[in-house]
Amino acid sequence: MLGRREFLGRVPAWAAACVVGAAVPAWAEGAPGSAGAVAERRLVGRSVRGRRIVAYRLGTGPAATRYLVLGGMHGDEPAGAQVVAGRLLAATPPPGVEVWVIPTMNPDGFARATRTNARGVDLNRNFPSQDWLLQGRGTSTYSGPRAASEPETRAMLRFLDDVRPATIVSLHQPLRCVDFSGGDPEVTYWLARHLGLPARQLGVSGGNMTGWYNRRFPQRTAVTLELMQPAPVRFRNRLSEVLLDHAAARARQLTR
Repeated sequence: MLGRREFLGRVPAWAAACVVGAAVPAWAEGAPGSAGAVAERRLVGRSVRGRRIVAYRLGTGPAATRYLVLGGMHGDEPAGAQVVAGRLLAATPPPGVEVWVIPTMNPDGFARATRTNARGVDLNRNFPSQDWLLQGRGTSTYSGPRAASEPETRAMLRFLDDVRPATIVSLHQPLRCVDFSGGDPEVTYWLARHLGLPARQLGVSGGNMTGWYNRRFPQRTAVTLELMQPAPVRFRNRLSEVLLDHAAARARQLTR
């Protein structure tokens, strides 16, 4: 395993903030820099506190299949953001697939290490799915006063409606499994098999992102992938490799 100094020396300086725990994660706000095969940096939107939510497209050009990895939605679940801001942003994507990565859609929560955004809303209860309901007021799973009440949610809705990835993998902690979130169940089986994780039906409450996406775009698939907490560096590195392998496999499957 790499020492801290060695590891930080192998990732872009602007990405290293997520490793050292900067109060304001510059990598999440699209700070200048270069990383691997990043071809495009797109402003998705801004948080309650005005921080940037940024998406990065890897590769040299558009492809027929689009694949998105969302590193973090909850600010107290850092491992997914570390995977995206480190290994994935420095990686060359496989041919035939357009890989998008978003380190976090909740930079305010990440800066404060809280599950919720700056208004105390759990963004994974705030998407306008058919089963959205007002829930959890005053708790860390508060849905917000209405569906899509939060600027972070609305920004992601616009981005996803524009890009429409064939596959979305949303990274969370700490349940250590791959969820049957809807869409093609083979996505869940493939990831679980290659990561050595169980495939489970988590049954998350209404307003979650993957449930909304799978109903909004029934020919596409979004899944929740839950990491352990803490997630060892070796596993995070392996996860990066598996996600890129899966992106290639999905491209082959969907373009036959």
